[in-house]
Amino acid sequence: MTTSAETPEAVAGAVTEAVTEAVTAAVTTAVTTAVTTAVTTAVPGTVPAAVRARVPVTLSRVQGRSADLITFHHLPDPGEHFAVLVPAAPADTAPPLVRLHSECLTGDVLGSARCDCGPQLDEALRAIADHGGAVLYLRQEGRGIGLYNKLDTYVLQSQDHDTFAANRMIGRGDDERDYAAAAAMLHALGLTRIRLLTNNPDKVRELRTYGIEITEVIPTGVYVTAENSRYLSAKAELAGHTIALLQEAAA
Repeated sequence: MTTSAETPEAVAGAVTEAVTEAVTAAVTTAVTTAVTTAVTTAVPGTVPAAVRARVPVTLSRVQGRSADLITFHHLPDPGEHFAVLVPAAPADTAPPLVRLHSECLTGDVLGSARCDCGPQLDEALRAIADHGGAVLYLRQEGRGIGLYNKLDTYVLQSQDHDTFAANRMIGRGDDERDYAAAAAMLHALGLTRIRLLTNNPDKVRELRTYGIEITEVIPTGVYVTAENSRYLSAKAELAGHTIALLQEAAA
């Protein structure tokens, strides 16, 4: 005998309610997961970065000094950033030297004289080889706009536009970099008290915001050429970089 609770209508209602509850639960879980993922990738430090791999290398550019190349998990952006780490001598108690170096294929690899990136990278590698510390090599070509866009701005700079105006003319920002990934790398390496090798005040401000103690800011050298003097002047005058004695160095 069939009771009223077991009528086809009742069974269909129960099934519909169960399916609705299951779908609602699945959607809620999916949305929660998506939101959590978005937050952990957007907010530095939500998921702490961790060392992924450590590879010993010999740096022929600094007299065969040994160093470790270090990659990371859980950085807050998708760039394949890495660190070049040289431990300090046991007797050296000063905070480690650190440089945040944005990738520059034209300057770092080809030695282009249109910027000072190659000489700055060599200076930083020599400094960490002597005193210990890290160069963080950040995949931020062209102040974050990419290689092709950077070369497009070179065309405009050749038409007498400064480096920042040229970026704006192709619809990009003056400087699209941020240093959340760099801070996450330093935290993962335990380098939270450092001496920073830079001319860029943005790097100082952002690292301090992300909990890095900077005991000293050490300006990099001035590497002026006939091709980059206007570029360096724009960085000093328009972006506040501490590039001193441009006129004397260019003479």
